[in-house]
Amino acid sequence: MNPVGYTFLNQHYNLLLPKLGLEVYQDMDSDVEKTVTYGASKRLVLPKSRKNLSTPYENMLAAIKYQGIRLHFFAAIFKVVDEKELTAFIADKPMAQLNRVIWYLYEWLTNKRLDLSALTSGNYVQLFDDRFYFTLTEGVRDKRTRVVNNAIGTKDFCPTVRKTPEIVKLSETDVYQTAYEEVQRLGKTISADVIGRSINYLYTKETRSSTEIENEKPDKKRMQRFLNAIKNAGLFELSKDKLIDIQNQIVAENVRASDYRTIEIYVGTTIQKYGIVDEDVHYVGAKAEQLESMMSGLLRTHDNLMLDGKIPSLIHAAVISFAEVYIHPFDDGNGRIHRYLIHDVMKQREPAHKFIIPISAAILKNTERYDEVLESISKPIMAMLDWELDAENGNGIIINNDIDYMYRFPDYTEHVKFVYEMMNFAISNDLIEEICLLLVFDIIKKSMDQIEDIPNMKLDTLVSIIVSGGGTVSKRKRAMFLQYLDEEQLIEIEQKSIKIISEIQEKFDINIQNLVIKTD
Repeated sequence: MNPVGYTFLNQHYNLLLPKLGLEVYQDMDSDVEKTVTYGASKRLVLPKSRKNLSTPYENMLAAIKYQGIRLHFFAAIFKVVDEKELTAFIADKPMAQLNRVIWYLYEWLTNKRLDLSALTSGNYVQLFDDRFYFTLTEGVRDKRTRVVNNAIGTKDFCPTVRKTPEIVKLSETDVYQTAYEEVQRLGKTISADVIGRSINYLYTKETRSSTEIENEKPDKKRMQRFLNAIKNAGLFELSKDKLIDIQNQIVAENVRASDYRTIEIYVGTTIQKYGIVDEDVHYVGAKAEQLESMMSGLLRTHDNLMLDGKIPSLIHAAVISFAEVYIHPFDDGNGRIHRYLIHDVMKQREPAHKFIIPISAAILKNTERYDEVLESISKPIMAMLDWELDAENGNGIIINNDIDYMYRFPDYTEHVKFVYEMMNFAISNDLIEEICLLLVFDIIKKSMDQIEDIPNMKLDTLVSIIVSGGGTVSKRKRAMFLQYLDEEQLIEIEQKSIKIISEIQEKFDINIQNLVIKTD
């Protein structure tokens, strides 16, 4: 079979780019077009009746037709393409739609002009077909090629999100509305006070969960600073200075930044075996010299999405937050900033919503899925990157090649899907579970309020012990209760508590015991 599209271009230009989820080939023995499974990917097999594409320029057209615009491929191709041949190919049919798209892409991504006269007539065409991609509503018109650049980003940083059937369906979901509906499902017994207290707890849970994902145990002061940052998300314009301010709030004082990092950085694990110390390098951030342009592009992408306002806010949040963690602009704190940005963007886009959906808590319960999504981009980057540990600097790394296009032009389709999954998981689990836990606490507390001898300051502690024990009090804790009531009263309270917990668990299909912090 003969390679077609990006598959052909990858081989022709010796790009060594990782294969796509769909590769295209032409089978000269086949009479029908078909899609076949090929390991973890798929192959679109074209029949012999299709034109045999022998030049790289014909295959550029086929790549867009069958596999869509993959900016990282074109950015790599344009570094090595024969400019005169490309010019001649476009000049042969300058009005053809895909010829104009390639013409525009070349001049946009390289900041060079081909030796072609500007078009003076003809309809404008979209750079990205909005049937297949999430795009800006208006875009910028290029009079020279008569192409509308409706990409969500810039040439410095431009992510794409494809409109797969699954993503389109998810994008129609309003996660806040879903959360409201879930809370309403709990019934009229839920007071504003209970919801308010659960939200306050979820802020704390989000802070702890985001930290635990990093396998860190920061001091209370830093935890409080991060909690404050989460609570104030969305109140300030997203800018370089604000990102630095957030980084300063959530890291130790000795690693606070005053600018983007100036050295290369990697994420890894130190391995010591048989007296030999080695580093297992998982991921290498973008080159330090390219951070300013990439982060400028990221912030411009955020501005584009804010001004456009049509792309769903959760897609916007996913794009900006994952972009930050892959670029890795700081020496420390990138992971927590990544998860902070989800809340920050959501609050900027939808400020009327007063509660938090604890996505970090959901991620913490789904770390394998999180790693899988991160690796969809980190693995290809690491497979292409030529790096070595810096022998003169024990904590340093040297990058020997430039694959900036892998950082600048990511496809975040899977990342968007993941963020929706985690939001829905957080709504149906953490949000509802916490409200149910507080509901159990309040009902049991109300039943004990009638016992006048229990001081108010002690009551919460006693109720917590009962809830933690599933409605019963252990022998070791029993003496605390018997200071205020006799054994018969305690047994009666236990019976009531067991019944209350059982009713809530059955009604809302949760396990209270899985939610509480054990006191014994």
